Amino acid sequence: MKYLLILSTLIVLGSSLSTQLSQKLTCFLVNSPEENSHLTVNYIVSGLDENQTDVFIKKKDGEILIKVQNTKDGRIRELLKDKDNYYVCFQSRDQSYKMVSFDFDIEGVDKEYAQSEQFELMSKELQKTQKNFQNIYRNQHWISDRENAHAIILDQTEKSVQWCAVIKVGVLIVISLSQIYIVYNYFKDKDLSGQV
Repeated sequence: MKYLLILSTLIVLGSSLSTQLSQKLTCFLVNSPEENSHLTVNYIVSGLDENQTDVFIKKKDGEILIKVQNTKDGRIRELLKDKDNYYVCFQSRDQSYKMVSFDFDIEGVDKEYAQSEQFELMSKELQKTQKNFQNIYRNQHWISDRENAHAIILDQTEKSVQWCAVIKVGVLIVISLSQIYIVYNYFKDKDLSGQV
């Protein structure tokens, strides 16, 4: 599972970059691994006065290979003749806030991000994850069934307790009334005038 996360992060991060532009030159290093490879740069500028932006590719020694001025978005493509480091550069022509999002691709470079062994490991991890999810699903249903059974038992117990309380109160009332009746009848015929 962690390999899948790493792979997706690399793909997302490797496919697009973005940075804020200023009047200072902002360059990114691109290594050409072989001679006569094509570098393609796709870009889009957003912000204020987007058209006031220059984009170019230059060699390590400063020689500019291609330059596009006053552009907002597009694609530039250049043949990199030497096996060397090159720079993809962006520059704002004014002081307005701008962001550039871009990606670049070098033809001929092997873009295999993951090996077949890693896919096998990911497959095993995904199978383990699926088993864990199934266990969690079964446990949730078991807990839900158990809670439902407990709720039924609780309702039955509450009803039993209520009936028991009603019966006890009724018995106490009958006992109290019978005691009052017996005491009343016992003293009803007696003269309590003070004979000792």
